[in-house]
Amino acid sequence: MLDRSTPPPAFPIELVKFPTVDVFHLSNGIPVYSINLGEQPVFKLEIISPAGSKSGSKAGLANMVANLMRRGTLAHSAQAIHEAFDFLGAFWDIQANLDNANFSVYGLNKHFEALIPWVAELLKEATFSQEEFEKEIAIEIQKNKLNWQKTSFAASQLFRGQIFGNHAYGRYSSPESLADLSRNDLFDFYTSTWANVKPIIFLSGRISNQELQLLDRFIGQLRFDQPWPSKLPIVTPQAVQIEHDRRDGALQTSIRVGKLAIGRNHPDYFQFSILNTILGGYFGSRLQNNIREDKGFTYGISSSIVPLQESSYWVTGTDVNGENSEQTLEEIKKEIRILQNELVSEEELELVKNYLMGSFTGELTQAFDIAEKIKVIQLENLAPDFYDQFQTQIIQCQAQELREIANQYLNLDELHVVMVGA
Repeated sequence: MLDRSTPPPAFPIELVKFPTVDVFHLSNGIPVYSINLGEQPVFKLEIISPAGSKSGSKAGLANMVANLMRRGTLAHSAQAIHEAFDFLGAFWDIQANLDNANFSVYGLNKHFEALIPWVAELLKEATFSQEEFEKEIAIEIQKNKLNWQKTSFAASQLFRGQIFGNHAYGRYSSPESLADLSRNDLFDFYTSTWANVKPIIFLSGRISNQELQLLDRFIGQLRFDQPWPSKLPIVTPQAVQIEHDRRDGALQTSIRVGKLAIGRNHPDYFQFSILNTILGGYFGSRLQNNIREDKGFTYGISSSIVPLQESSYWVTGTDVNGENSEQTLEEIKKEIRILQNELVSEEELELVKNYLMGSFTGELTQAFDIAEKIKVIQLENLAPDFYDQFQTQIIQCQAQELREIANQYLNLDELHVVMVGA
């Protein structure tokens, strides 16, 4: 009879060779990074343009352009476009982040040929009618007002503004900044980015030469005259601030603690990532055990590294009752001090190594997930073997290295603090 009281033996996860990617160039020079994996006849198409927030001259501009691109072209209304994608069973979206903007389409391979002309039309012929603009801007202003009433949203926006200052990464939208946008602002941004700068394409799923040829037939014949823009000015560290935005009637406080940090292209990034995982990067982290399990101050707390193309930052975030906010802040700092002064135990380090290796291995089973990692390598100009290095560094990492990393990159005197709420 099977003894269920005894767990099966566990074995360390071995190195997994990161899959290679096929690179295909369309007739107009657009690179296509293709991942052919899986048995189901499905695909994910991602078209990346440098139309992110950092490229816009005003806060909220990039996101508004991404929203309005879906609202009509020279040949078709918004209703006709949405009905076409729905009829073909495709999910599609256009979103902008701080660095870039992403036009993504998920669908069945048998509909690829019918879908791509719609994608090409939206890339080059979006109209941004005044009527659609007025509808969308009214919706976005109202959503923005509601978001700023949420302490977690406000804390995240204010924190980013605090650590990046006047840099484009530090901009955030408000009802006033959105109201200042015009239809011409959006159309000019669209024509100078999406419609004029050569994008980068990532195609994953069950991909054959047929899909690549169809891309070349419809996207490869489009004209894009401008190269990707040069980098922005270097991010300069801002004076450390501790900001407490008190809200009348608020019961909880949203806390953000962090600082500028190293990114994926830094040689210490791998060790810093392991250190972050120990501190607050997974459910069994020290911050979770202290502030959630022991103190009962919150339902959840986490820390993370946010890599960006021009810079990166590290942040810890949580929501607590107002009466516990100051003690929570002190407990966060206490956990950092412990990492700076004491060695991580061999048992804990092994646990985190296995967690990271297991998570990474699990992300290599689907073509869509692999494409996400290929996208990181290409957009951040990382070494092709970046994820092979990542695995090696995880396995070889020592406790002494982590203590040194904690002292070098988590200086308590450099921490910015934003608290919003009670």
